[in-house]
Amino acid sequence: MTHSLHRYGTKEGLKEDYCIYARVAKDINRDNCGEKLRKIFSIFLEEDYVNFGHSQAGKSYADGLTFEEYAEKIDKSYGIIVNFSSEDAVYGALKKLKEADLGISIVVSGLIEEIVEITQKCGLTPHTASLSLGIYGNKKLIPEDEVLEITTMCGHSLIGNNLVRSVINDVKSGKLDIESASLLLARPCICGIFNTKRCASILSEIKKQNS
Repeated sequence: MTHSLHRYGTKEGLKEDYCIYARVAKDINRDNCGEKLRKIFSIFLEEDYVNFGHSQAGKSYADGLTFEEYAEKIDKSYGIIVNFSSEDAVYGALKKLKEADLGISIVVSGLIEEIVEITQKCGLTPHTASLSLGIYGNKKLIPEDEVLEITTMCGHSLIGNNLVRSVINDVKSGKLDIESASLLLARPCICGIFNTKRCASILSEIKKQNS
């Protein structure tokens, strides 16, 4: 799972942004996996989650997707993904997943040092690590930092640069409040890895700097 790997920002700004992905594989453990995935989903929801979504549903929790709608789609899924904003939530989810021992691959994204520390506390050993190596090439062609911090929270690049700029301008002028702006920006990210809490923090800092 690399689509949540390239989130842009400072180390401090990325400290409260995690995605946990439960993934099944065709011809290995996908057949009749619905009940196991529903169990994993229920474990995720016991923690302090931020967002989740489903491409078949065409929307995320931030855009009104309900638990019931999500659960109904799980039988046709390859996996489920939920976004969290605290180490405690990630620790709680991983600890319970270890105890459940459902035989489903679990991928966690976030700052590597924090992920390793959390897994060690749970008595887990990471199997594989994928790292983002940053941005190469002509960096003059990429958007400004405040835009990248928001757009890269949608790993499928469905949040447009100009949409972010427009929303930022509306927040600065007072046309949009921070919460409404975060939810508006989350809507295009239907897989639900967009962290609305982090987005609100980014927008709040931008507004503060321009007040």
